[in-house]
Amino acid sequence: MAVQNIAVKLCGILQVQGDDEVTAREWRLLGQEQDGSQLLTWVSDSINQKEILNIGIYTNKTKTLTILHSFEEKFNIVQASVNATHSLLAYVIKKLPDDNTEFKEPLYCPYLICLLPGKKREPEEVEDSSMKQIMIQFVYGKSNKYSPGIRNDRLLLFKHLEYIKIYRTPMFLNECDDGTDEWGFDGIYPEPETVVKVFSWAQWDCVNQVLYYIHFRQQSQSFAEGEEVKSPSELTPTLSAFQFHADLPHETVLNIPLSLPHVSNSSEGAACGAYEDDPIPLRIHDCSLDLQIVCDQRGILCICHHYLYKPLDDSTTSLVMEDSADLKDTGVNFAYSITLLQHGCVVHSVVPELPWALAKTLRPSYTLYADNHLLVNIPMLYTHLIDISLYHEPCCHIVLPVEKCDSGPSLAPILGWGPHYMVDLNTLDVVTMVVAEKDLSATFKSNTAIENKLAIMHYLIQHEGNMDLAEELISWMCLNQRDGYGAFHRLMQEYLVGTTYAVTRRSLPVSALSLMKMLPFTLHLKFADVKVRDMCVSVSQEKLWNSSAVVLAPRQRVCQFAEDVWTRLWAALNDQPAKRLQPQAVIDKLRVSLHCYQPEALSRCSTPLSPSASGPSFGAPQRRSSIGTGQDLLPFFELDVCTASKQEHIIAANLREVSVHLMRECSASNSHCASNPNRGVESGLDASRALCRAITKPLAATPQHNQHRGFTFIDEMDPTHAYILLKVLEQYYLAADSIAFPLPQGFSSFFTYLGYRTLPFHAFVQYVHRSVFELQIDVMKAIIACKDDECKSSVNNKLRLIQLVGEGRARRALAVWPHRAALALRARDHAATLLSGGGAAGTHDQTRHRPIRDTGIAALPSGERLSPLDTFLDLLTAKASLNELDFNLIIEATLACVQDAAA
Repeated sequence: MAVQNIAVKLCGILQVQGDDEVTAREWRLLGQEQDGSQLLTWVSDSINQKEILNIGIYTNKTKTLTILHSFEEKFNIVQASVNATHSLLAYVIKKLPDDNTEFKEPLYCPYLICLLPGKKREPEEVEDSSMKQIMIQFVYGKSNKYSPGIRNDRLLLFKHLEYIKIYRTPMFLNECDDGTDEWGFDGIYPEPETVVKVFSWAQWDCVNQVLYYIHFRQQSQSFAEGEEVKSPSELTPTLSAFQFHADLPHETVLNIPLSLPHVSNSSEGAACGAYEDDPIPLRIHDCSLDLQIVCDQRGILCICHHYLYKPLDDSTTSLVMEDSADLKDTGVNFAYSITLLQHGCVVHSVVPELPWALAKTLRPSYTLYADNHLLVNIPMLYTHLIDISLYHEPCCHIVLPVEKCDSGPSLAPILGWGPHYMVDLNTLDVVTMVVAEKDLSATFKSNTAIENKLAIMHYLIQHEGNMDLAEELISWMCLNQRDGYGAFHRLMQEYLVGTTYAVTRRSLPVSALSLMKMLPFTLHLKFADVKVRDMCVSVSQEKLWNSSAVVLAPRQRVCQFAEDVWTRLWAALNDQPAKRLQPQAVIDKLRVSLHCYQPEALSRCSTPLSPSASGPSFGAPQRRSSIGTGQDLLPFFELDVCTASKQEHIIAANLREVSVHLMRECSASNSHCASNPNRGVESGLDASRALCRAITKPLAATPQHNQHRGFTFIDEMDPTHAYILLKVLEQYYLAADSIAFPLPQGFSSFFTYLGYRTLPFHAFVQYVHRSVFELQIDVMKAIIACKDDECKSSVNNKLRLIQLVGEGRARRALAVWPHRAALALRARDHAATLLSGGGAAGTHDQTRHRPIRDTGIAALPSGERLSPLDTFLDLLTAKASLNELDFNLIIEATLACVQDAAA
């Protein structure tokens, strides 16, 4: 977190501007304007060593500090504003009571000064002093179209609990005696317009020129069954917004009913006896209501409400506002609710049982971070990163602990310094709010909840695009599975789904991005509690009812064809949510089709993304993933040599389901419905390959370029090492299989052979029966070729595996097995083929014979009861030519049988 101090920086600028010694001190920030400039006051010494108060404006973009006015005495100025031409200055003095004053409570006094050259700079009191909080703010831009030579600036005056007025300060271009023109202001302005009569809270958004305020309206009657009937005299707090335009009248664009317990709707003054003088952002309120609004031109509006409450029992709570004896030794709940209006929901965050002395000093700060997140900084506790992305619904949040300290800053967003910059109003330190990689990595590797790890993985993959760090964290958790088997399983699933969504989205043109609303982006849609140190951050989500009705429709606007934050917000609220395809839909189809899956019957030309290579070779170029920058090879050859792989079947099912879902959900014809599924499936295959690389690398299962790979690599591994690799690859297999993701080419064969070399044979057969291990032809050849035929059990195990595979694979496996049992089986199969009347390569249906002792010559022999004479007649009538008879095979098999009998 980079830190620079405004006071130190401005002292340096003052030193450059003059030769005298800089005596500036007691710097204070008073406000900021739309152009990114800040208003400040500071105390300095005059020539006669008398203290004077300076008020100036600083623009960080040009690194210029301009002194607007200097006072001969010190005033307690709490807020100020200057118009766009720097010709009028408005400020508020807060007079504090003492023994020599008649008033017993602080007074707010608003003043206006003309800064035009040649004019007498006499402060003019805009309104009478008041014990109610008063703030003033210039509106930038013209209020209406006017003739040349007239400038009509607008000045907002806020008086808490009473009214909001608009003052118009006309300035005229006068002709001088020497023929030149100069602007003049006579201090006379028309009667102000009262735009709001009674309000309890207000905030000025200088960037978007929007005024937010809370007022009280009569509750609208509802006839819904079971709803509580409101009293006609009961008023409801409502949040409204005025949008100010450059050359059009202002308009009300927002009306939201609020639920704010214990907020007074009268004009009795500050509810807790003190006002909060917040110049940045400019807010008018007392300490009973800590509310702040964050708005962005892309159509983002976040209403952030911070409060403390004490749970009394299971059904009621009490809002805490003041010190009391029973709170000093007990804890309160520190809470903040964020209304994400663009999503029509509210995110509630609660930290229970904080000490009262600590909780009452904490003030959260809010700022937009990296376009897709809202960063909530809780001093001395943690930093909260909430996903508010516009292209998917809110789903996760990240909690990053901060270093323990005795006191925390009071941060506020500052303009003109760059993105993610905030200023500490207490010390004027400007800090950059950056979520560093080291902080994310440290939090991930700490003893935090799996939900926090999933949120970090989602953030890195989909919002930061930092695939290298994501794979690094996957590798770390592969070796540190402290959260149990299920946690790593969920993390791998999140990586697969999130990476597929992110890569597909980045590869599509802008015109096709609307289709991404229909594809899965995560498997964990619910907010979950996260524990940080000894605290638990409880987060929940609640949907808003009829949220689309609170924003003014574009056709009701003053300018119907202008596009701004409110038109985008209205479009987001009225956009019909699309139904996302879930992996479960593909799994349901696969459960049915896999029963009919026959690899020997499928053809490569009928399945998509078929491998083009004919077989593995040691020097064959490997297909590299487009995800990540690592150049590590997988421990197996990324080639399948079987007729048709399960990978192709899963890819075909995914393509079919994605295509059908997009065509079903698209309201209009979209030309990208055909290309989007292909890119999505290809991205899924790349994500699966990248995940396999991430989990094999930390296990030392990634061979170097001068090492063997594939089955040879398994044969050279230590048994313990091989067993650990098998269990991790089993987790990887289950994670991909449970969400219908394809595995890389060559993985199935490598995984099966690793299981054969590691597991007991009975366990290996169980995996085969449950279709976890696939006995492809290359695996069968490798198993058959193992030099362990001296053991009779090993020969029987191989014969059992040959019985489990199809007839074609069994013949091919027997052909490469130089064992007497294989010779006998091949010879018998050859003889049976000839006796059945088929060719050497033909197929036949073996007739089941009864034992010889049970057979006899029957008058009417059937297929189940054939006599030896019938068998002999088959031999005589066999239509076998000498070219079809394999004499060598029969002779070798006969000799092998004789040797077995002799032994």
